[in-house]
Amino acid sequence: MSQKVKEYYQRDFRKDFFTAPELDRVFGHALAEHLSKLVGDFEKPVFLELGGGSGVLAYDILQYLREKNPELYGRLKYYIYEFSPTLIEIQKRRLEEFRDKVFWCNSLFPLEGVVFSNEFFDCLPVHVLKEGRELFVEDGKEVWLEVKDQRLKEVIRRMGYEKIPHVLELCIDCIDFLREISKNLVRGYHLVIDYGYTSEEISRFPQGTVVGYSSHKVDINPLKSVEPVDITAHVNFSLLEEYGKDFGLERVYLKSLRDFLLESSAFVEEFYRLSEFENPEDIERLSRLKTMLVSMGERFRVLLQRALSSNS
Repeated sequence: MSQKVKEYYQRDFRKDFFTAPELDRVFGHALAEHLSKLVGDFEKPVFLELGGGSGVLAYDILQYLREKNPELYGRLKYYIYEFSPTLIEIQKRRLEEFRDKVFWCNSLFPLEGVVFSNEFFDCLPVHVLKEGRELFVEDGKEVWLEVKDQRLKEVIRRMGYEKIPHVLELCIDCIDFLREISKNLVRGYHLVIDYGYTSEEISRFPQGTVVGYSSHKVDINPLKSVEPVDITAHVNFSLLEEYGKDFGLERVYLKSLRDFLLESSAFVEEFYRLSEFENPEDIERLSRLKTMLVSMGERFRVLLQRALSSNS
């Protein structure tokens, strides 16, 4: 799975699925409003977006701050963590007017500000387990072998998953990346927006959550696919919270995307403004905002963690 994920994200994947920023600019505006509150007293804040996609989220955040909070915009630096040359070129074209404000990196670095992501952790590979065995795919065939990886055994024990009778997905890469974030977040916050679940909700997914997306169609056996496919798995937010404690990342909140958006004046004001008009464009935009609240609102969660002073 790890190799397939790396190969897939070297290409332009925009035809396979869309994310909330592609639905409407108000998603980025709501996020920008929230981020600006987190770094209001930072002298030289940095926003580091993990995986910039098409660059549309960065564009909407910067456009909002330039107009609504020019003082913060003036002292802000915006970085995009990206390793795909194809995507970097797409992002640079989209962000041309912000060329003096946006920078790119392929490794993390010490910063004060906010490290954030939208649908990043779901892209990291997971181990698929069931009753002491791990799933491998060899020549297109599924093979279940005894779990021998001691790290997997330790995560299962720590999370209290020993007696789970159905499929379990564990993302060791998520833990490792969280550690890297904490090492470099001298002061500030880590914010995750993604679809996922908590430990209490694992039983809702007895067959697991690993699926593939290609041309907006779902592939339930993505590991067997010959063609490039977006392989994804729901994020275990309890895992991020639990191991965040080890790395000096303290939970501030975990909430649904719907609640996050409804707490944003930028989102709510735009929602009501669009409700007052009947032209086709505004009706279409209103429909997309409703999609964020209803279809995505409960499936997606927002986790905010604060870096404790001991990280520095």
